[in-house]
Amino acid sequence: MIESKLISKALFSDKSVKSVNNLKDYAGIEYIASMNQTHSDLVTFVKSSAVYDSDGIYTEEPKLGLVVKTADCMPILLSDKKRIGAIHSGWRGLKSNILEKAIKKFDVNELSISIGPHAQSCCYEVKEDVKKYFNDYTELRDGMFFLNMSKVLKDLSEKEGFQVEVSSICTICNSSYNSYRENKTTARQFGVIWK
Repeated sequence: MIESKLISKALFSDKSVKSVNNLKDYAGIEYIASMNQTHSDLVTFVKSSAVYDSDGIYTEEPKLGLVVKTADCMPILLSDKKRIGAIHSGWRGLKSNILEKAIKKFDVNELSISIGPHAQSCCYEVKEDVKKYFNDYTELRDGMFFLNMSKVLKDLSEKEGFQVEVSSICTICNSSYNSYRENKTTARQFGVIWK
């Protein structure tokens, strides 16, 4: 488990955690809300334990934990004094501005964001069809383009003035994490946040 240094009640699992219930027990969370993630830009306000058709959820409920499941996409956990949130974002989410849409739901002056392990620029190769959306965030190496997704959020934090911490762990080259890019697994690791 990786506990956020920026958000007191937020953590990220590795692939050894097989069930959301393990996280629920570990964190002492009474109820869990999670997402049926589809690489959309939907950010949904939630009040109860359920699975929501969304790639972002946020709440003000004190006994409700929020879970995001990822393999290579960014698990993004958000917190201000009133609300918590969980966002799933890969390049499609970044392209559709899910981060900006989620941030608008929070007090940016009180906002802290933690990004867990995800596909990093060391390994995250993209083709021209993706690169064209992220010219400032791709690097050309050996004739291939590599995307730095977390830099998009870092730049947004500088512009908007909120705090952000980013895990340096790459899910593609670190065998402790599930990676769809590396081995087409359907298994996921979890990010969880609670109040």
